[in-house]
Amino acid sequence: MAGAEDAESERVRRWGLVAVMASAVATGLTVGMTIPLVALTMTAAGAGPALVGLNATMPALGVLVTAPLAPWLIAGLGLVPTLVLGCLASAVSLIFFPVFDSMVVWFGLRFGVGFGLALLWVMSETWLSRLVSDQSRGRVVGLYSTLWCAGMATGPLLLQVTGLAGLLPFAVSAGLVLLAAIPPVLARAAAPGRRVDAGCPPWSWSLLGQARGVILAGLTAGFVETSLFTLLPLYGVIAGLNSGDAVLMLSVFAAGGLVSPMPLGLLADRFGPALALTGAALVGLTAAVSLASAVAAGWLLWPLLFVWGGAVSGFYTLGLTQLGQRFGLSGLTQANVLFIMAYTIGTILGPPLTGTAQEQWSLLGLPLVIGVVYGLFLLALVPLEARRRHGMD
Repeated sequence: MAGAEDAESERVRRWGLVAVMASAVATGLTVGMTIPLVALTMTAAGAGPALVGLNATMPALGVLVTAPLAPWLIAGLGLVPTLVLGCLASAVSLIFFPVFDSMVVWFGLRFGVGFGLALLWVMSETWLSRLVSDQSRGRVVGLYSTLWCAGMATGPLLLQVTGLAGLLPFAVSAGLVLLAAIPPVLARAAAPGRRVDAGCPPWSWSLLGQARGVILAGLTAGFVETSLFTLLPLYGVIAGLNSGDAVLMLSVFAAGGLVSPMPLGLLADRFGPALALTGAALVGLTAAVSLASAVAAGWLLWPLLFVWGGAVSGFYTLGLTQLGQRFGLSGLTQANVLFIMAYTIGTILGPPLTGTAQEQWSLLGLPLVIGVVYGLFLLALVPLEARRRHGMD
């Protein structure tokens, strides 16, 4: 009897993992389509780069406003209904974009997309963290990250099929985010209950103290990743590369990020996520310091970018792995909220600060800021881990 119950429990757990992974692909596809689609739609309507850029901050604002509500929504509605609510909110917001011809309304709708995706984001990662054991956590989280990135990379290609005009591309985007809700609904028996999320709010001093390392990892991941994706091509142009090679820098960097989560997850399972995070930060710091020399050397630039992209992309995976190991059921959702909020704040702060430095100090600006951020992370991580190992945290 016990064996049969264990087999059924394992079957349910696997269905839960399949649901979260399928949802990750659909969500990545939606985000990958939505970012260029909205930007190009606004440009065609006469919006300038500044207004398009300001609109692009709305999803991040939606995450910051919505994510702290997630623990209470789970307690009141349950995890899967909250996830479905997020999908509906994003889908409705997307479908109304071509209906209205108003920049003001588009700002509100973009916030609505962020509101919905924030719920989907928190629910999926909280569910994933509860489904996996510490022995395989890094590999499973790495697979989740890889599938999400693959979906995001494929999303823009769908615009080649749907085109940019009219209702169709927005309807397809809305349909994809609705598809993201179907696997979790079918696997709802594997979803955690409501009561496990009772506990301190995300901003309680107790949780903030326990989650310092996780918050630092999220903040660093968001800051570095968004800064480099935004400014690497411009750095290449300033360094004297032609426009084709400058854009290729980003492609090689992204390719490294696509293949790294699984190997880094394996390292985290074997040596622990804290040690893997330290290694990724050291690789990132070395790459930042070596960037100008690699550009001057020519061929060295491409392997450096590939390895650097892997370290940068894997930072989020390793932070999420560490989060799952550090927190039990009662604080997992709240810690996940803090991690996502820290990542989002990093994405908001990174590009303007790094861009200003690049404008002021040319080729020195970007490596300097990224190097300082990695250095500060390492200086903070080492004592935090030492305190934890000695039972002081």
